[in-house]
Amino acid sequence: MRIKVEVNQLAKVESATIYLDEFLLFVGDNNSGKTLLMELIYGIVNLICQWKVDCGKARISERENVRYIRFDEGWYESVEDEINLYLQNNKEEFILTSFSNLIPLESVNIKFEDVEDLFYIGTISSQASLEKQYPNGERESIFEGINSSNDMESRLAHRVLLDMIGMDEGEKQLFIPAARAGLQMLYRYFFASSANVNAGIPLPVYEFLKFIQTYTNKVNFSQDEIELIEFFEQNLMRGKVEFENNQFVFQEGESEIPLNYASSMIQELAIFTCILKSGNKFGYIYYDEVENSVHPLVQGEVARALIRLCNSGRKLIVSTHSDTMAGKINNMILLSRMKNVAEKREKAGKVGLTAKDMLGNQKNVMVYEFKKNEKGKVRVEALEFMAYPRIGYLFDRFNENIDQLYNESNSIMGYDEN
Repeated sequence: MRIKVEVNQLAKVESATIYLDEFLLFVGDNNSGKTLLMELIYGIVNLICQWKVDCGKARISERENVRYIRFDEGWYESVEDEINLYLQNNKEEFILTSFSNLIPLESVNIKFEDVEDLFYIGTISSQASLEKQYPNGERESIFEGINSSNDMESRLAHRVLLDMIGMDEGEKQLFIPAARAGLQMLYRYFFASSANVNAGIPLPVYEFLKFIQTYTNKVNFSQDEIELIEFFEQNLMRGKVEFENNQFVFQEGESEIPLNYASSMIQELAIFTCILKSGNKFGYIYYDEVENSVHPLVQGEVARALIRLCNSGRKLIVSTHSDTMAGKINNMILLSRMKNVAEKREKAGKVGLTAKDMLGNQKNVMVYEFKKNEKGKVRVEALEFMAYPRIGYLFDRFNENIDQLYNESNSIMGYDEN
């Protein structure tokens, strides 16, 4: 199943059709609407996760005091219609909730795609369970052995909706804004001085500030989480970020300083370990301008961190206007999609990558380029992945810049005078 978000006339963005797959990359110039579209998607996912859904058009049967509820295509369509009707009739309320301001927006709607032959079966007796059956006949248990309650049908319906959007029970979203270093220094002042609920800032940014303000450390870690934290600390920061005495500190060797006194790169990248060490669980992570304050030689390590974070089960929506970052991610996806395992391993080793840097085969990737026209309006285009020849994604805007620099160099050195 895929979820499609269709947007028309969002500020300067004329139109965009975005699939909420496991890894999304937004590339384009400054002031091209990348952040605004990410914030809108955050609002859509937030709306779906909080949607009060019931069984509606689900198929219900009962045998021997056991109640069976089948959620399939008819139910998906009814939920989709309900949400889109709300977005149509309550557009202003949705915009104010998401942005705290009346951002221009003509329309936004969602679509559940590839739902044929995919269904969920809920079972209710003294206990309840939920499983999902794929078109190929494979089954996956969502949960089992939960004590039933009077509202169990609604709980099942909501759990199905969460699974459709790619969230687990209790998971949240985290939007990492481009101005994160400054926000990390000022968040205490913001909450101390702000009387309004959101103080006129977008919901995703407000909830990022709230995440920092209410941060708690996780107690127990899986082995995979430990290895991922160690990768971030060793390859990105060459040190550790800890939360001690109600503040974030950076530890490097024998020294320890408050995080806001560390380098701008450390402040920017600290969020990687904070996510994993947090007591919260995040299903969606939005990383705006991921390359901020990061040296080009380190951007490759950040790309590796993003792939590993996606492989850990999070959905990522990342924006960049760095050709280096986009190129690094593109190269890793190219390697990940190679069919010959031996060749993939050999080529990965030559460029310093390992099997853990390969994006999982089940992870869908979409890359969107934001292109401005002469009037300043933006068209969002989904880029095609070209496995052969081995190009991957072709970034027109970045290629134009490289060509321009090349021509300038030739002109300065006099090579174009002949």
